[in-house]
Amino acid sequence: MNRLPLLLLGLGVSSGACAADPLSGMNSWVEGRLAANSGSPSAYLFLFLGGLLASLLPCVYPLYPITASIVKGRAASGGARWPHPLAYFGGLTIVYGLFGLIAGATGGAFNAVLRLPAVNLGIAIVFLVLALATCGLLHLHLFGGSQMGDKTPGLPGTFVMGMGAGLLSSSCVGPFVVSILIGIASGGAGGSQLGGTLVASAKMLAFGFGLGFTFLVIGLFGARLPKAGNWMIRVQWLLGALILWFAFVYLEKGLSGYGFESGAIRLVFVGSLLLIFAAYRLQSAEALPGQRTERSLLVLTAVVSALALARGILPNSAVAVAGQSTAPSSAGPRVEQKGKLTWFLDKESALAEAKAQGKPVFVDFFGSWCANCKAFEEMTQTQGELATALAQAVLLKIRDTDPQFRTWQADPRFPELKVGLPFFVIMDSGGNLLYKTSDYTRTDEMALFLER
Repeated sequence: MNRLPLLLLGLGVSSGACAADPLSGMNSWVEGRLAANSGSPSAYLFLFLGGLLASLLPCVYPLYPITASIVKGRAASGGARWPHPLAYFGGLTIVYGLFGLIAGATGGAFNAVLRLPAVNLGIAIVFLVLALATCGLLHLHLFGGSQMGDKTPGLPGTFVMGMGAGLLSSSCVGPFVVSILIGIASGGAGGSQLGGTLVASAKMLAFGFGLGFTFLVIGLFGARLPKAGNWMIRVQWLLGALILWFAFVYLEKGLSGYGFESGAIRLVFVGSLLLIFAAYRLQSAEALPGQRTERSLLVLTAVVSALALARGILPNSAVAVAGQSTAPSSAGPRVEQKGKLTWFLDKESALAEAKAQGKPVFVDFFGSWCANCKAFEEMTQTQGELATALAQAVLLKIRDTDPQFRTWQADPRFPELKVGLPFFVIMDSGGNLLYKTSDYTRTDEMALFLER
């Protein structure tokens, strides 16, 4: 059985399984300790403890039996118990060190790359391949033995699996990671550029050690607990479905950046799956499943390439018409209506309105690819208390594709914008900062500042 993508279970539950209140409380604790000890050795201890606390979140739980199953399967040939658990632990923790290294060296540049539509489409393709591999329909050779004919899983494969687990668990413990990266982006590492980059990497590595400690213990002492059986095949297909859902999430991010509507994106996704299924079924049943899947993916690639070529060659009159409608009207400020709420789309108009009415300004930094941004937008229409509080302020929405976004991103008061979205700011009518947060669930705090 192909065990490679089993570690991806954590990704499937990471977006919604974590309870908001425990996560927010634990995150606030870590933020407070870092603020008080940002430059002292004790900060590393708090980061380790923060990672250890994060490993106890409910959304991390599904990774534990999967970790034990992976380690058991890869160490089944006998020998010492510790090499594969340590390799898995090393891969998991090194991911967080790389997070800090990239953040310290590039600031927000790497995050800007991750927002590119093409990058998100590439990630969607990777998840599609992993979903097929999870279901046993595609074989990935990287994670076998190191020599020809050696069927014993190698330590490098276990290390890479640990890196995958680190990436997926980062989605669950995102608020912790964002808090640390914000400190790095705001210059919290200190010293020279090289020294600051190394310190940033060390801080994230300390957090990774704490998060991975539980995985290490389970790998060392719980590797013999799971027993193989038919249930693992059902688990594989369930995981494949979860991974496939994340392929859709990144496909949506990528195609949204190219102007596709939600309905069209769903059609593209379903159509691609049907094309793969049809191409798979039309092949000879005597061929190996992996070979049939590879050919099906080649058919999909050919169809997508032909459509992309046609779109590039044929005139796109629809885009030209749409482009004419985006010009700002001279009759008044640019605004956007969402339900009963009116959002200004430029800072100057919003501040002028705030001064005229004596109201605060609520700023929502929005990205069409940002799932939590869309979730908050929906909350403004469905949560009565939040909508009532927002109605007492002048509302300003800044999209990440708007040239204004770069000006806000360069403001030293908002290093969060170098890390990612969502991000929310409350200012007085003079533009003075009153409140800010990257957590879209903190609606009670937002309402408290808006109602003052």
